[in-house]
Amino acid sequence: MHIPDGMLDVKTFSTLWAGGGASIAYASWWIRKHLDGSKIVLMAVLAALIFGLQMLNFPIAAGTSGHFAGGALAGILLGAWPACIVMTAVLLVQAIFFGDGGITTLGANIVNLGIIAPFVGAFIYEIFQRISNGYASKIGGAFVGAFVAVVVSSAAVALELWASNHAHFFAALGAMTFFHALIGIGEGIVTAGLIAYVAKVRPQLLDDENIPNGKRSLKSMSAVLGALAVIAAGFSFLASTHPDGLEFVYFESGIGAEFEEAAYVSMAPLSDYLLPGVGNETLAGIAAGIIGAVLTGALLFGGVVLLKRRRAQAVTGTGTAETTADAVIAEAAETTAEAAIAEAATTAVAGTAKAAQETNKTKE
Repeated sequence: MHIPDGMLDVKTFSTLWAGGGASIAYASWWIRKHLDGSKIVLMAVLAALIFGLQMLNFPIAAGTSGHFAGGALAGILLGAWPACIVMTAVLLVQAIFFGDGGITTLGANIVNLGIIAPFVGAFIYEIFQRISNGYASKIGGAFVGAFVAVVVSSAAVALELWASNHAHFFAALGAMTFFHALIGIGEGIVTAGLIAYVAKVRPQLLDDENIPNGKRSLKSMSAVLGALAVIAAGFSFLASTHPDGLEFVYFESGIGAEFEEAAYVSMAPLSDYLLPGVGNETLAGIAAGIIGAVLTGALLFGGVVLLKRRRAQAVTGTGTAETTADAVIAEAAETTAEAAIAEAATTAVAGTAKAAQETNKTKE
């Protein structure tokens, strides 16, 4: 559902850039003021995981594929405003380094995937929790929230195409929501599965309660999610090659007007999710995916630490700012679980490389 350059006209993408930029500014303020420092690493790992899972396109119907979006998952786990920053980091890396989604349309992609999806997903999930706070309600709320978030986001894309005079509204709306309802089933399954895991190991995170031992308690869960991020990126060579829902609706079905993507998109250093200089395409894809996941997590981590440091420096009182800043950085650094994630990454890379070699032998 990443909108490329050229698919929206100037008035539409400018408006969405303004809305997306304002939302990012408010989300940054919210994080500086309210975010628990023990969740910084969780945010970074979640960003890496969403990046990795977005690479795994799965076939749905009529020669179409879909991929995990992740906005609802981030909204449920972290809250809508932190999720906005997580999704912005993912979309920024994809647009700049991989040419996936446009630069001019980055604001639109942030609005659709980084604002609408987290808020809708978290809202639906909260409704389920008010009805019942049990384990089944958490799983059900996650599934329905993720499903609805994908469908509503796809409807927003249809509205944006219509506003740009690049598609008839009802034709685009019907096609986008139909195919993304199918994609939403996959989104719901993945989201519900991950929420089921969190509900078992750290239920306080979902209930918005204080977590015992704070940063230490999140360490093992962050390590597991980090390992999943590397594994997902590493197995990206198994992704479906069919066009995704937006590409199919716009190009294959003939609903959209023709356009040309801006030339600078092709200048992305890891275009097509391949690492230049690697002769084997499968290994080039694995390397690019892992680099992207690590880069996304690092960008998010560094950005949030800087936001918290600015908050700390604004605290009044002798010595308070320095003490608070040091505490935030130390707290975040302590919870990185470097050894666990590095070990998981080594194992995942070895496994994916072996699988890639076996795949190449089979092809030969």
